[in-house]
Amino acid sequence: MMKKIILSLFISSLCFAQVFETVPLMQNGANDKRITIAILGDGFTANELPSFTTSAQSTLNYLFSTSPYMEYKNYFNAYAVKVVSPESGIKHPGTAWDVTEPVFPVSNPNNYFGSSFDTGVHRCYSVYFGAKITQVLAANIPDYDVVYILGNTTQFGGCGGYYAFGTLNALANHTVIHELGHSFALLADEYWAGPGERINRTQVSDPATIKWKNWLGINGVGIHPFTESPGWYRPHQSCVMRTLTQNFCSVCKEAIIEKIHSLVSPVDAYFPNNNSTVDINSDITFSVTEILPIPNTLVNSWILNGVTLASTSNSIVISPNQLNNGTNTLLFSVVDNTPLVKVNNHSTVHFTNISWTLNKLQTGAPEIEAEEWEFGLYPNPAEKEFYIIAKQSFSTDIEVILYDMSGKLIPVKFGLETEKKLYVDINDLPVGTYHVNVTNNKKLIISQKIIKE
Repeated sequence: MMKKIILSLFISSLCFAQVFETVPLMQNGANDKRITIAILGDGFTANELPSFTTSAQSTLNYLFSTSPYMEYKNYFNAYAVKVVSPESGIKHPGTAWDVTEPVFPVSNPNNYFGSSFDTGVHRCYSVYFGAKITQVLAANIPDYDVVYILGNTTQFGGCGGYYAFGTLNALANHTVIHELGHSFALLADEYWAGPGERINRTQVSDPATIKWKNWLGINGVGIHPFTESPGWYRPHQSCVMRTLTQNFCSVCKEAIIEKIHSLVSPVDAYFPNNNSTVDINSDITFSVTEILPIPNTLVNSWILNGVTLASTSNSIVISPNQLNNGTNTLLFSVVDNTPLVKVNNHSTVHFTNISWTLNKLQTGAPEIEAEEWEFGLYPNPAEKEFYIIAKQSFSTDIEVILYDMSGKLIPVKFGLETEKKLYVDINDLPVGTYHVNVTNNKKLIISQKIIKE
């Protein structure tokens, strides 16, 4: 029994050692409604932690002064985790194969994460095993989305993978942007043609089918071969993914925005919610608190019982005479109409809906039924079928109704591929534009246009 107590205390001390002071650097809302950035330090002793916090804030400020992060600043929170290292600095074994070592003095400080230069190539500052990073994140900021490790050295270096790494070098702020391009948006380097297709790297040179065809001829976007690998192509000649001191090209900006859209709903809150009561016999105000891009590019719509209302505001007043006897459904839909994205029919790629259900037969103060749904609908245009993916599960009581532009109901086959993925078969339909309504448990949750080509 005593041995178990000692073991328990030892494990507890290890867990306690993983907990560090966490400093909010930027807070725009609840973490579950934002993309959460965790900045960890390595090689900073207790006396050097003020310098770490200052440097972390500086890199963060620079990040959100660059496009497209500055347009979506309201979608992020950020925290600095003040990890204490026993000794100052970053390891440099002097073992890199790509340079004549040592480029700068060999060192082996006892830093917390064991981060080091020469992980593959000389300038790649990283860690071989990230278990300690995972432990620190779990103990201090478990709801993180993006991680950046700031190393206490003025030597140039950085790496991007699951985590992004950078130093205090004069180019550090640019390094942050570049490395987060890898770890956050899965962008490729554009200064060399590494293996594999990426958003900003391809072997396709046909202007009609290349990934960034919608951007060709705009803002310097083209089809540029890699010098050392002419069978591979990049979209731009001076993107930050190629040259640190440049900005993101339009193709990379679009990729970052699409990543943001995939992680965060533009809806922060809505009212009435499921804890609210309403009087069906009085005017009811419905409102949605949105997370606004800078400038605001969100487009709103309201649909009551299948009829689109005139309002495009984030609030609307519904009067009793607008409601039918029995069940009524009010649907709010929001999409981001940013010009920084040129994805075909982007309004159906990422959209968020709030659905309220009201029963006019109840004359007291019934509880309101409200649901928030986040969807992706693709491809659009579609040839044979299209898919709807939700972040939550559909019920088994689901119905898909298609209308042509004259309002005629068009029967279609549909089904659930998984509990969160719905397919709709339009193979036999003529080419044209249709309107798709989806109900879940008899409640309207989607009302969107779909193009058959």
